[in-house]
Amino acid sequence: MRLGYLYSRYPVLSQTFCDAEMLALERLGFELEIGSVYPPLTSLRHEHIADLHARIHYAPPQEILKISENNAKAGGKWPRDLVDRHQRKYGPGVKAAQRARNALYFADHFKRQGVNHVHVHFANRAAHTAIFLKEISGIPFSVTAHGQDFMKDLGNDDLLREICTAAEFVAAETDYSRDLLRQRCSDSAAKIHRVYNGMDLTRFPTPHQEVSINQSPRILSIGRLVAFKGFEYLIDACAELARRGLEFACEIIGDGPLRGDLEVRIRKLNLSDRVRLLGSLSQGAVLEKLRSADIFALASVTDKQGASDVFPTVIIEAMAAARPVVSTRLAGVPESVVDGETGFLVSPGNTAALAQALGRLLEDAKLRLNYGRAGRARIEQHFRIERTVAPLIELLQRTPGACQENAAHSAAAVAETAAANKVIAYLIDRWPEEALPLLERELEEMKRRHVSIVPIVCELDSRRWNFCRTRWSSKPNGGQTRHSHKNWKKIARNRESELQAAFFCARHVLLLC
Repeated sequence: MRLGYLYSRYPVLSQTFCDAEMLALERLGFELEIGSVYPPLTSLRHEHIADLHARIHYAPPQEILKISENNAKAGGKWPRDLVDRHQRKYGPGVKAAQRARNALYFADHFKRQGVNHVHVHFANRAAHTAIFLKEISGIPFSVTAHGQDFMKDLGNDDLLREICTAAEFVAAETDYSRDLLRQRCSDSAAKIHRVYNGMDLTRFPTPHQEVSINQSPRILSIGRLVAFKGFEYLIDACAELARRGLEFACEIIGDGPLRGDLEVRIRKLNLSDRVRLLGSLSQGAVLEKLRSADIFALASVTDKQGASDVFPTVIIEAMAAARPVVSTRLAGVPESVVDGETGFLVSPGNTAALAQALGRLLEDAKLRLNYGRAGRARIEQHFRIERTVAPLIELLQRTPGACQENAAHSAAAVAETAAANKVIAYLIDRWPEEALPLLERELEEMKRRHVSIVPIVCELDSRRWNFCRTRWSSKPNGGQTRHSHKNWKKIARNRESELQAAFFCARHVLLLC
């Protein structure tokens, strides 16, 4: 099966479970195509992203996609009825036309790459886009829903029900979220299944360290600095531990809108020498911090808008690193942490109980060791990626796009076609352009190497035209042809359709503006 993945934004530092899943599928022989509507918000990348063979394709800006919308309308390919119905039913906030434009782009990309099924993580914008993608291309899709995505972000249970109806299946990351989804989407209950996130334990070798080497035990917490992570309760618990005279240090990895408030809280409680905010770190640095920690804590709560953690990946990462966990009885957390066996669970927002649980582990190195070992054993038994990805593969193999022979034939045909039609598009703001003295040399070198070129000139400087009127463009067969002044003007006048052709027919686009 040639499988497409569609994200609203990828990669995202907090979504290591997506990386682990795709890497596991590639190791098992799946060919992946990854599409993301938006680029990442930070240049920081987890190191294991480099192991992905699949490239990530991003949608062009909406201004460019509106060109394809106009062409699709002219050619009768625009899903007008679906867009109009979604706008009327769900309102302007769902941005139905924008979802359709993104779907047009990825429908074309996935079809050219021979993708016969698309999987979407998160029941939100990307899942909404997948409805339009299916309407336009006929490619079926499935969704992994997590919790906050359908509980809060999507904001419309009617749209959630439509997503579940259109999907081939829906995977939920916990029993808790599966049951919630089945309640909200009762007509689709039979196609909603629990599929846990898993850990690639090759990144978490079995610890050899029997006891902590830290003179003062170290508490570690990881997460975005937002209300439902409960960091203020953890800081307050640290203040209580300090009042009791316990030796410890606490480090918090992550960034977010509450950083300033948390820094103020730390200073007011005189904890600056004990509690540190480390900001965002790469996955490699996070794993090193986990290995050097003694206790992992996550004080998750439900915020005023109803958002909460459901199945925090950092908890199972900490357990994989053989660290005892202190967290809260919230959503799917008890499906990973076993109270009194792999750590402690307390009521959300109960600072005294949180401090009591942390204090027990701070005072008992042997208990920390036993709980850490039990946590590692639980991950090995239930949450290793090879185990958790198995039900997802089984669900994928039941879908209409799972015929292996057809998929292989399609992929081979697409590869042959792509090789025969490889082309580079140059989008040039102005030509000729003295400010780009090396561009002419680069184009000549492309021509010499018989690389096919689609030149798109947005503004032609006719005063300098005679300087380069005998310049060239390359045919796909490596031959040469010359464009007259009139033809170049025609390209400039029709640049919108040429831009559309560049983005949708070229394998690479170099924006030289």
